[in-house]
Amino acid sequence: MKVPALRFNQSGKTLYMAKMTAREIIASCHTAEWDPAIGWDLAKQGYQRMPVESHYQAIGHFLAQDPQAFMPTSALLSAREADMGVLPFTEHASISDVSFGELEIPPARQLTIVDYQHRWRGLIYAIDSLGAKSLESFEIPVTIIANMTRPEEIEQFYLINSKQKRIDTDLALALLQTLAPATDEAKLRNFVGSGKVFRIRSTRLTFALAARAGGPWAGRIRQPHDLPQTGATISITSFVDSLAPLVSPRSPMAGLSDDEVLDVIDTFWQGVLSFLPNALTSPHEYQIQRTVGTFALHLVLAGRTRPPTLSVYERCVAKGAVTAANVVSVLSNASAYLTEGFWETKGPANVYVGSSGYRELARLIRRAL
Repeated sequence: MKVPALRFNQSGKTLYMAKMTAREIIASCHTAEWDPAIGWDLAKQGYQRMPVESHYQAIGHFLAQDPQAFMPTSALLSAREADMGVLPFTEHASISDVSFGELEIPPARQLTIVDYQHRWRGLIYAIDSLGAKSLESFEIPVTIIANMTRPEEIEQFYLINSKQKRIDTDLALALLQTLAPATDEAKLRNFVGSGKVFRIRSTRLTFALAARAGGPWAGRIRQPHDLPQTGATISITSFVDSLAPLVSPRSPMAGLSDDEVLDVIDTFWQGVLSFLPNALTSPHEYQIQRTVGTFALHLVLAGRTRPPTLSVYERCVAKGAVTAANVVSVLSNASAYLTEGFWETKGPANVYVGSSGYRELARLIRRAL
């Protein structure tokens, strides 16, 4: 397939401004969506939210019902030339540093849709499900970036969508974590904002914890998609933010490596859940691993309280090490706050809502220690 295109460069990237028909863009493009079957393996995972059926069907109905349908917004596509080879371009004319010619997309070649996911699916729905075959020749403006890496694709998707608040925070954090190995710290800080710098490390910790095959949090952190997730009790965003007191420079755990922090979290929760054995098998009947329990107990583990009291982490270190047995021993004086009755869905813990509620519950538990 050959398409007419203008070629130019921007900041070292080769861009093609072109047009393709709906059938061409359907046949030669694909999306990179989050796949629940892949789970937490971010090296293989897609970076776009799962499509919203009602959204793309509404686009499909609009296009199918309007004989003069007008949709001038261009699709942003990536050729991934570093991985798949350079697309042939035949130049016919040039003005200054802009060339006009034909860009060839081989029959087996697939371009990645960075931004056009729902409109692309709307076209498929209109043509294949609603029978609007005349739309096959509908012409669509496209911008094809020739030499963009996968991390750069993700960065563009993040910037386009998160800045317009079109993706939920869970997926934005998944993108942040996917970008992290290939992105410098300053750029990551710019993504999260000056008030949320802790999210860089706590997101890394959350995804590493979620990917562990066993432990108290296996299957409890919800993937960023809307399909049912049996056993999941807390969102990525909530868990990430609950770790703020653990990764704070003022935390007694501040000097630990990521693996050491993860081991402490696992061990701490093994000790906590030994007080509530039924919560392990029926997690949705209790709030212990939901937002209120996670935020409050991470403050108990290693957060700062007013007035200052020793954290569970500090008390366990004083006993020699953070072990499940030492966690149980330290928490035994606060066992009134670690009963199944206290943490059941409509139990007393239910009143400790919001950040002030989490802090108050943490203060009460720490005082009981």
